Amino acid sequence: MEIPSLNSLFPVPATETSQGTAQDSAQDGVNSFKDLLGQALQGVEDLQNNAQQLAGQVATGDASSFHDAVIASEKALLAFQLTTQVQTKVVEAYNQIMNMQI
Repeated sequence: MEIPSLNSLFPVPATETSQGTAQDSAQDGVNSFKDLLGQALQGVEDLQNNAQQLAGQVATGDASSFHDAVIASEKALLAFQLTTQVQTKVVEAYNQIMNMQI
């Protein structure tokens, strides 16, 4: 059984470098991070919607495979847990930065 990497669940788009000023590249970095985060969250939402749809099909007897529904549910659960852990780490990092003395 082949186990896909996280990159297959959340593909990271290639970033382009610009020849603008330092402020332009900083602004591009902010936008690309925002876009990357939005795409990752959209991917988690898509996995959850797919799992919910397959669970509904299993409940009504229309599902082609019960195993596919369970696998989709586990993918959605793992993606949500990963998102929660990333959020926790970001908050911890923010708190550490805010507690630094200047």
